[in-house]
Amino acid sequence: MINDRNLKKHLMKTKYIDQNLLGTGRFIYISLMVVLLILFTACSKDGDEVSISLDGPVLSVSDFSGTWNATTAIFENFDGSQRLEIVAEGGSATLVVQTNGRFSLTLNISGLGSEVISGELGFNEDEYGERLIVVFDGEPREDYEVFNISLNSGVLSLSGVTTFDFTGNGTEEPATVDLVMVRP
Repeated sequence: MINDRNLKKHLMKTKYIDQNLLGTGRFIYISLMVVLLILFTACSKDGDEVSISLDGPVLSVSDFSGTWNATTAIFENFDGSQRLEIVAEGGSATLVVQTNGRFSLTLNISGLGSEVISGELGFNEDEYGERLIVVFDGEPREDYEVFNISLNSGVLSLSGVTTFDFTGNGTEEPATVDLVMVRP
């Protein structure tokens, strides 16, 4: 028969067991999380930084090092509401690539002035095949961008997704870029 005294004992015993099980479960959960954290930290790349080589499967940086002037330089936002054709609108774009992978791109935009963009470029065949990897100066190395590149009959073509300030107010938005360039 269950009376108040037996009920109290039963509840205290149950509470004690539940607390022990809860404590054991919490310990196992925390231990598991610590082990997983250690494993993921030990196995991850350093900040997912990309490895860049001067040699790609099709092109090497030395193949297109030097100065290039754009015959076409188009930036367009994703919804097509803003499109800037730099060369067609009286501006210019000049790319200078060094054999060590350093580059500078000077954009002279009619009505907006000029901007110099610089950084490092190269290839990572294992992850991106023949696509060009670009790390812009001032950006974390893990925030690289990847572009299509081709060099045919002295014409260098670059295209991909980047960001661009269409209004000159300092706000960049996602955009596509198409550059077609020749040597001066």
